[in-house]
Amino acid sequence: MKVGILTFHRAQNYGAVLQCYALQEILRGLGHDVSVIDYRQPWIEEFYKVFSPSMMRLNSGSLAGLSAFLRNRLKKFVVSPLKASHFRSFRNDFLRLSSSCGKDDIPQDYDVYVIGSDQLWSLHCLGGNLDPVYLGDFRRAGRSKLIGYAVSADMHSVDSSSGMIASHAPLFDALSMREKAVADKVTEISGKHCDVCLDPTLLADVSLWDPVIDDRWKGRDYVLVYEVRWNEETRGLLKKKAEELARHIGKKCEVIDLSSMKYTVSDFVSLFKYAKYVMTTSFHGVVFSLKFGTPFYVMPLWGGYDLRYMELLTSVGAEDRVISSDSAPEPLPMDFSALHERLQHRCEASLAYLAENIVQ
Repeated sequence: MKVGILTFHRAQNYGAVLQCYALQEILRGLGHDVSVIDYRQPWIEEFYKVFSPSMMRLNSGSLAGLSAFLRNRLKKFVVSPLKASHFRSFRNDFLRLSSSCGKDDIPQDYDVYVIGSDQLWSLHCLGGNLDPVYLGDFRRAGRSKLIGYAVSADMHSVDSSSGMIASHAPLFDALSMREKAVADKVTEISGKHCDVCLDPTLLADVSLWDPVIDDRWKGRDYVLVYEVRWNEETRGLLKKKAEELARHIGKKCEVIDLSSMKYTVSDFVSLFKYAKYVMTTSFHGVVFSLKFGTPFYVMPLWGGYDLRYMELLTSVGAEDRVISSDSAPEPLPMDFSALHERLQHRCEASLAYLAENIVQ
């Protein structure tokens, strides 16, 4: 089968490009001819520009908003070229891309279109409006199938876009979400049954990441910090906790902060593999810690976006990895055998979903 993937492959975000690569390779492993449709999503393209008039207009409603926007763009001017090159290199080296396209000229020669994974139905990822393309609303051959795989969203986005989701969900031949609470809600508002499937980064054997790994991090003593969001009360707190953890581990143990985004995609995966410990607020921070068997703690911010990893931790029995902002974590060892066994059951179910639905 010729399969095309539609996802956030052009986002300058580690989790976005890695879940895309994982899904591509998993589908190839199932025997399909797979490529990533190089859809240039307008919001994503504008968001990552160093200067964008449309983004400036959006943030010019108040002096404070405009000031914050200009500060952010100044910072982006400094770091953007290097950051963009990291993600461009990964796409060029690891993704099998189609020709670039917009919503009106998506290639018509696929047997199956797979939409997912990632937060494709989250408003905050798309400037406040869901993209009809990620809801399956685009021209395609009548014989083709449309599959939603582990699509993610926050509950606010689903509630706010319930009418749009209800009208588009029936377009899918099969639909699955990444979070059970979201799947239940989408089923309720649309009448379309939604399965629950794992993020692609959790599905494959760790050997999938071998081509990506950089062994220059091997043998170094460090605690890894990765946070993709924070609030004023917790800004810098995770790094302080990591420094405390590093002192417990040993005098030569350092702290490496991935949040700076100065590291390559290869560095990202490698740093999780070889870390002594991980401190994170990120879903994919939890994912790669689990997959590589690297001890970790996660600190929720309780801002509505913790559902993504809280459901995962609960499903594998790792709720004890959650810490509060006032806790003092210690570098206790973790037994991953039971966690991996529970995760394997979920992997098998998600792979079965793909195998059963991507057929003639």
